[in-house]
Amino acid sequence: MDKKKIFNTILDVAKTVTPAIVTEQIYDKMFGHHFFSYRPLYFSLEDYPDLIRERHHFYSYSKNRLTGYIYQCKTSTKKGIFVFAHGYGGGGHHCYLDLIHSLCIRGYYVFAYDATANDESEGHTIKGFTQGLLDADKAISYVESLKDYENLPLYLCGHSWGAYSMSAVIGWHIRVQGLIAFSGFNQSTSIFKARGEMYAGEKANDFMAYVETYENLLFGDIYKSTAINAFHNTKAKICIVHSEDDETVPISIGLDLYKKEFKNDKRFKFIRLLNRGHGTVYYTLPGKRYHEKIAHQYNQFVKKEKPDEEGRIKYLKEHIDRERYNHLIDEELLDRCLKHIK
Repeated sequence: MDKKKIFNTILDVAKTVTPAIVTEQIYDKMFGHHFFSYRPLYFSLEDYPDLIRERHHFYSYSKNRLTGYIYQCKTSTKKGIFVFAHGYGGGGHHCYLDLIHSLCIRGYYVFAYDATANDESEGHTIKGFTQGLLDADKAISYVESLKDYENLPLYLCGHSWGAYSMSAVIGWHIRVQGLIAFSGFNQSTSIFKARGEMYAGEKANDFMAYVETYENLLFGDIYKSTAINAFHNTKAKICIVHSEDDETVPISIGLDLYKKEFKNDKRFKFIRLLNRGHGTVYYTLPGKRYHEKIAHQYNQFVKKEKPDEEGRIKYLKEHIDRERYNHLIDEELLDRCLKHIK
C-alpha cells in the first residue's frame, strides 16, 4: 500500500477538482507504472543454494505475457504444489523467496509468478487491485494444465494483495484443497475505504462511489468479487493469518470480517497475531525487529548520504547479516498453517 501522504494529497487536490478526477489520479499514482523489486534489499536464488527453479510463461486476460517459476528443493518429497501470489508495491515474487524456500524445504513445489506490470511480467500498469484476481485465475489455470503436477494436491498462498487475489478466486477452482492467506482483504475497493477512513475520516466515504465506478469502468462487474463469496463456493480448507497492529491492511477488513462469517465452519483456522505488522506478519518477533532495523538504517543512510547505486549495494553487503536476514520466517507458524490445510 501507499503511505499516509497519498491521502493528504487527495484532500488537497479535492479542493480544486472533482472527486471523479481525484479518483483517476489516485489510480494513476498507485497503479500507473511498472513495479520492480530492489534485489539487493530482498533475495536472490543465490541466497538459497538448495533451491532450484524452472521458468514458465502464461498470458493474462489482457494478453500480457506473465512470468513465473516452479521452485523446489533438491530433496523435495512432492507433497503438493502451491500457487503463490505476491503483494503490492515492492515488485514481484522475489520479495518472498524466503517464504517460498520455507515451503519448498517442507517438500512442496511452489509456482510463484509476477503479476501484471511487476518485475519480469509484461504490462505498463497494474490498473487496479482487481487485476490481481484475474492474474491469479490465469496462474492457477496454468498450473492445473501442467501434466507433471496433475496428480499432486493443489494449494494457494498469498500475502496482502496476493492474499486477496487468491481468496477471491478460490471458488473458481474446485481442484484447490487449501489456502494460506497472510494479511489479506475482502474486496478490491475495501482497502480504499479502510485506509481512506484511517487518514481522512468520514470524508473518504465521499470518494467511494467514484472508486467503485472507476473499478467498474476498468474491470466490469468482476471488481465486485469478494473473498467471502468465494469462500462460500469452495470446499477447500482455509487458514487466515493477520496481525492486530497491521496498519497497511487493517485486521477489521480481513480476519475479523471472515471470522464473523465463518467462525463455526471447521474448514477455517484463524490465527490472530500481536505485533507482527504487515510485511513481516510471517516473521518471528526477533526476525521482524531485525528486518525493521535493517530497513530503517538503510533508509537513513540513503537520505543522509544520497549514494549512487554502487554505494547502496556496498552498504547493504556490509550491513546485512545475510544468513540471518534470509531466514527470518516463523517456521512454527508456517507449520500450523500447513497442518490445517493438508
